Amino acid sequence: MWNRKHSVTLSIVACFIFLGILTSFLFVGPWFVKFWFSVYRGWNINGEAMQNMSTLFASCFYPCALFAYITLYSLLRLLFNIKKQEIFINANVKYLRRISWCCFAVATITLVGGVFYIPFLFVAVAAAFVGLMLRVVKNVMQNAVEISEENELTI
Repeated sequence: MWNRKHSVTLSIVACFIFLGILTSFLFVGPWFVKFWFSVYRGWNINGEAMQNMSTLFASCFYPCALFAYITLYSLLRLLFNIKKQEIFINANVKYLRRISWCCFAVATITLVGGVFYIPFLFVAVAAAFVGLMLRVVKNVMQNAVEISEENELTI
């Protein structure tokens, strides 16, 4: 039977899968960009446009990857706290805050990259929207922590 524990475990497994995918893209990302633009766009693999796209990819992807690692680490810490039944604690608020700022950092990086490659603007909007949603969840969690602490003091 599916329950909350299975859901948390599935989320943890998904985080580790994304960690593996992110790590693999650190190595195969430049090759994949060249492959995509040469095969599907018909660009010359040694052309100036390809060199510019490779530079743009590297200057956007690698800084974003750093924030993705921080996000995955924080998400895993949050999920392990939830698995231990530690939900309304200040550490979880801190992790949500960190994840939201990472989303805003990715949004900023890809917004700048979007000046040179329009599809990055969609990534910027999506990252900013997720960051905004996480700020709302963080604020709700922070209020819940404060209420929980007040209730502990009144007992």
